[in-house]
Amino acid sequence: HSIVPSDCNEVGPLGMITGDIQDWQISASSTFPNDWDKGCHERFARLYQPNGKSWCAKYRASSEWLQVDLGVAAKVSRVM
Repeated sequence: HSIVPSDCNEVGPLGMITGDIQDWQISASSTFPNDWDKGCHERFARLYQPNGKSWCAKYRASSEWLQVDLGVAAKVSRVM
């Protein structure tokens, strides 16, 4: 659980598309092994990748997850 400051009123993207969120801030429960597909690393879990790559979980399971360290306390209200 986290506490969001009461003065938090910024609305807007958090930086996944712009690159403000760095690759090291993105982690995942698993990724497809590189020897199977080099384009499935969690760093590719961003919209509009120019290379057409994306994150791919190793397993087809609802327990797979993607985590983004925002670096600050934030209330996320939408995910695309």
